[in-house]
Amino acid sequence: MSSDSALLTGAIDLHIHTAPDIFPRSVTAIEAAEQAQAAGMAAIAIKSHSTDTSARAEQARISTGFPVYGGVALNYSVGGLNPYAVLECARQGGRIVWLPTLSARHFLAHASNVPILAEKSPVDSPGLVVTDESGALLPVVEDILELIKEHDMILCSGHVTPQEALVTFTRAAEMGITRLVVTHPHADFVGADAQDMRALSALGAMNEMHYAFVTPVIDPPQTMAHIAGQIRAAGVENCFLATDGGQKVNPVPVDALRLFIHGLMEEGFTKDEIHHMTVEAPRTLLLN
Repeated sequence: MSSDSALLTGAIDLHIHTAPDIFPRSVTAIEAAEQAQAAGMAAIAIKSHSTDTSARAEQARISTGFPVYGGVALNYSVGGLNPYAVLECARQGGRIVWLPTLSARHFLAHASNVPILAEKSPVDSPGLVVTDESGALLPVVEDILELIKEHDMILCSGHVTPQEALVTFTRAAEMGITRLVVTHPHADFVGADAQDMRALSALGAMNEMHYAFVTPVIDPPQTMAHIAGQIRAAGVENCFLATDGGQKVNPVPVDALRLFIHGLMEEGFTKDEIHHMTVEAPRTLLLN
């Protein structure tokens, strides 16, 4: 047990879903914070596909004294690609902006890969894109990037295509945005390959690898060996671990992170590599 605790010391999970939500969740933000604090972790970030989590994070932070951060996913529920939603998130202390997730056109075409999400996704809508038909970045995304830059927020790719992410991150890097995250590139519904991951990393982005994809919420679930291979292909130095946890049917996020670490160590990753992916890389993104 002590070795388990040592593995989580200083860890940061940048991707946790908490109750209340439109999906069944295993923990509230306060419970997730309490569990992470008890495990010796350094911080967590909480996400919702349908609402800004900044105020929820602040409440959890005040209640527990533990660092909890929130953000906003730019889905239809917050007005889509809405600079005003980003501004209000920043004003409330939000740290993360996700490009469209459940409302992304690309995700909606592949939503059957995650049945639990497909049930409440706008599958009959046209879906959101961040580039026009010629592949150029939409002007409104430029406005969003300006706000992310101004408030030093983290930009995550959400569920858009690898090409959309590349166009967006190229512009973000040109603007001096340094906190860039490729959201679960190993997801079938994202469809990034090693070349995509390395191209995005060359722009300064980190690839966020998720435990939830080895669980039954994905159809079919991935194997730990598959995710390990994706990390090796992208380069350990370009990756970090998160759970994408909080599903009612899965272990609570702190246990999911512990299981993820053990699983990857069984796949041959060293403690130093794990420390980079659970402590150093997410700390640089969130806190440094």
